[in-house]
Order: sequence, then structure tokens, then C-alpha cells
Amino acid sequence: MADRVELAFRRAAQRLIPDGSPVLAAVSGGCDSVALLHLLVGYARGGRLRITVAHLDHALRRGSVADRRFVERIAAKMELECVFDRRPVAKLRRKDESPEEAARRVRRAFLVETSRLTGAGLIATGHHLDDQAETILMRLARGAGPSSLAGMAESGPGPFVRPLLGIERSELRNYLARRGLPFREDPTNRDLSFDRNRVRRLVLPVLAEAVNPRAARRLVDSVGRLREDAAHLDDVADALYRRGKRRLPEGRLRVSVRTLTEAPAPLARRIARLALADAGSDPRRIVARHVAAVLRLADGPPGKSVDLPHRIRATRRPRSIIFEPSG
Repeated sequence: MADRVELAFRRAAQRLIPDGSPVLAAVSGGCDSVALLHLLVGYARGGRLRITVAHLDHALRRGSVADRRFVERIAAKMELECVFDRRPVAKLRRKDESPEEAARRVRRAFLVETSRLTGAGLIATGHHLDDQAETILMRLARGAGPSSLAGMAESGPGPFVRPLLGIERSELRNYLARRGLPFREDPTNRDLSFDRNRVRRLVLPVLAEAVNPRAARRLVDSVGRLREDAAHLDDVADALYRRGKRRLPEGRLRVSVRTLTEAPAPLARRIARLALADAGSDPRRIVARHVAAVLRLADGPPGKSVDLPHRIRATRRPRSIIFEPSG
């Protein structure tokens, strides 16, 4: 009889992964991704899916080669194709990136490239409910808006699907333990120099002990209820923004001041975020102070300018704000 983890996974997979789909499973060798792979294989019995395993060595620590060999052995035992690569994240890191951001970017590029090479239309990752709670807390602390606070979506952007988002980390560990299924422990998960590790090891355990043992799930459930409201406001803001913007030569963008000043505050903030992203800012790095700077510019006199993330400068004109590269 299927247990709760298998049932939860099956319900998510039925929503996210059509029968017969070729799927690329991102497997690091850790608990979450190994559980993902076993659950995918169980779900795929009877030819429901064609699974390919993808593993990236970030070349960030000793033992990474052993992780690759571990994943290769699992894939071979399951008679699955395994594609791996080694990409030194430290060398590929950009000046404006944190180590975590660089690792995510390099990993995402590898997975997308591999999905195209293997013909996999979907990329399944092992993000689970605790990852979601950590993401929400970090975005909240950084001043993210309601749309960002909703956290990771089960599907998207692009070919990514996350069928474990409704399952807690402890449930995945118990699932593997009951079946005697091994996985690799990544020692960098204990490194408190990383933001996510500090939230994971220092913040969520305190909430669970002092407030609610199911704090992660309650946090995700509560914030999830904002998603529909936020999605509606996003759609309205997007329509207003499209009417009030215009592309100019040389990578410049013009946004009508009235579009920002006449919209109610919840919509004006969203329009400012859309403008920043459209002008070239990484949406993940747009925070409340950047949005506030654009809105102050719209309310102020012509002639003023403000420098924004990713070398973007916004300048107030009589009837518009011009966003353009600053360097």
C-alpha cells in the first residue's frame, strides 16, 4: 500500500507531468533528490515516463567526485541514462553574484542544456516544503512583495517542475530510511556562511520549538493563500504597465509617470517592479528600496536621477521616467 509521501507525490505528478513525458531528474545525491528519483521511478512503472538522470559537479568541495559516482551507480541500478558534467562555479561566478546565486545560475544552465540534448520536456527538481519555507523567510527579510512571498511555484519558469513542494524534509528522510535507501550528506549544508543554511539551521528550528512544531508547513500554507490575490493584482498591473511603457533605441525604456502616480499603491509597486525587470534588473534581486526609489522619482520633479541594480539609471522627465544603462 502506498504511504503518505507516495500519495502526495502521485497527486503532484498527475498535475505536473503528463503520462509519457520525457523527464530530466536533477539528482545531486542528497536526500531530497534521491527521494525524488525513487518516487519518479515508482510513478513511472508501466511506461508512464521516460526518465534521464542529470548530475552537476560544482567543483566547490572535496568529495564531489564521489557524489557523481554515487549518482551514476543509482542510475545504473535503475537502468537509467545518466548525464553529468563538472563546471567550476568559483571560476564562473560573476562579480555581482553571491556564491549561492552563481551555483543556482550554473546549475540551471546545465539542466536546461541537458534537457535539450536529451529531449526531456520537463526538468524535475527536489525542492520540498522546507525549501519553500526558507525561501519565503529570506524573501520576507529582504523586503519582497506579496507576489515573491508566495514562494516557488510547482511549475515554471520554463521546463522546471517541483513535485515535492508539498512534502516536508523529515518525511523524505523517513521515506528513504524505511526502505533502506542510501544518500549522500553534503557538508556545505552545515556552513553558516550561506544565507539559506542560517535560516535552515538557526531560524526555522527556533520557530518550530517556540511557536509551532509544524511552523514550516503553517508558514507555507498561510503565505500560499496570498497567491490568488497576488496573481490577480499582478495581472492588472501588467496590463497597466504595457499601456504605459515604450521601448526606445539603445536599450532604453520609457514609462509614463501617470502610470505610476495614478495607480493605487499595490499596483504602483508592481508596475515599478515590472519596469525594473524590463530594464534589465534581475527580478530576484529587486527589493523594496529599489521599488521605493522609482516611486519617489515619479512623485518628484523632472531632472532627478537614481542608480538602480545591474547598472541601470532611471531619470525623471516631464511626463515619463527613462530607464537606461548607466555604464
